[in-house]
Amino acid sequence: MKIFKFTIISTLLSIISLNGVAQNNGYKEVQLTHNVFDNRYASYNKTGDLILFESNRDGHWQIYTMDINGNHQKRLINSAFNDRRPTWHPFKNFILFESDRSGTNELYKLYLDTNTIQKIPISLNGDKSFGQFAPNGVDVVFNYENTSEDIDIYTITHKGKRLKKTVDDAYRKLRPRYSPKGNSIVYFTNKNNTGETDVVYVYNLFLKEKNKLTYFKDQSQYPDYSNNGRRIAYSTAYKDEQPEIYIMEYDGDNKRRITFNDTEDILPYWSPKDINLLITRFINTNYQICKILLKEPL
Repeated sequence: MKIFKFTIISTLLSIISLNGVAQNNGYKEVQLTHNVFDNRYASYNKTGDLILFESNRDGHWQIYTMDINGNHQKRLINSAFNDRRPTWHPFKNFILFESDRSGTNELYKLYLDTNTIQKIPISLNGDKSFGQFAPNGVDVVFNYENTSEDIDIYTITHKGKRLKKTVDDAYRKLRPRYSPKGNSIVYFTNKNNTGETDVVYVYNLFLKEKNKLTYFKDQSQYPDYSNNGRRIAYSTAYKDEQPEIYIMEYDGDNKRRITFNDTEDILPYWSPKDINLLITRFINTNYQICKILLKEPL
């Protein structure tokens, strides 16, 4: 009987100990924006010394840069329109963003050396969003909205050539992101789960095959490939909890939690050497950009 009681107590202590480790097994975090406005969709440039993001601090969505410590925040475009969700060209000095300046949400390029803006001509009438350059620097992947519940994935060159519907079904398929080799696209969708939650899928552009990477019971969104292509960061809200950041292998294996907070953590983006993650966190009443130092565990 004494041995039995000892075993139970030891087991309970082990569980308590493991739970304690889990809650303290996150990584050092640095908050980069500090204001009463929303700051979101942050990404590093190729060399990792500049961060691009959107903010509504001027009354509408505009595009900004800052250094890796959150200093020297600078607005790139002065317009009366909503300029949103900027992403870098993989090796040249211009960015891709979306804007409602024409009355419809369209994709544009901003050339930083000359401060000139060019619209990507796309022969589709509805809203385009979530654009990203392919690793080759020529192609662009983006969302096209047929209806609010039927959003497809298209590709096109950044000069408006070779428009192609890439992933098409009767569901929402959002924020497509290329793998580093450009052979796959990862995205999140409400496919196969009656629209209740989102799951992460990957689509192989050469094999034309889709594979589900996360579980139906979770709300999994905003996947992003690491630069070495081996891992995917994403956000998951498990059992109605607030979304946290997770990392999994490229094939969906070895899922592990990275952030441990009681607030919303979304939109992960890898640093060039995969040692940090930029994320968007809801702090007090607004979204702020934070940096997760993956090489510096607590």
